[in-house]
Amino acid sequence: MLLVCKAHIKQGLQYLNTPHIVPIKEENFKGCCVFCQQIAEYKLFYSIPIPKSHRLKVQEMIQRIVSCSH
Repeated sequence: MLLVCKAHIKQGLQYLNTPHIVPIKEENFKGCCVFCQQIAEYKLFYSIPIPKSHRLKVQEMIQRIVSCSH
């Protein structure tokens, strides 16, 4: 699962194959956009659980890309 703001929905979709997208309404899913650290407004996720190790790997990959673009 990735949490993203409105400005980074397209970038988030590039990291997930056929994800579901829903607005974040539940308090337990509040968080920051993985790309810019703004308040996340959408949750991108698969309908089947993804291992935490894969989520961490994707997050590390995103951080490297964000670091290189600055």
